[in-house]
Amino acid sequence: MSKNTTQSEPLGEDAKINEPNALRARIQTSNNERQADREFFITETELLRRLPVSRRTLFQWRTSGKIPFVRLSGRRLLFHWTSVEAALLRQQKGATL
Repeated sequence: MSKNTTQSEPLGEDAKINEPNALRARIQTSNNERQADREFFITETELLRRLPVSRRTLFQWRTSGKIPFVRLSGRRLLFHWTSVEAALLRQQKGATL
């Protein structure tokens, strides 16, 4: 008699999160992305994906000087995520930055 030693495969991407090695890999990937954010600029679309605000709110923050940005030729805008994050944290009530 032989024992069946195969393990069942995880069901989909969400099931992989429960595996410790997969979770560590996902956290490491997230940390790598954060490191890359410190070195590069992101687009307005990417910034809107990261922040829970509307495009109009982002426009108001830009025009009021609440967040820093760089305007390239024409309409193209770039944001340095670390600088935006720091600016928003300074606006936080009770902030100590």
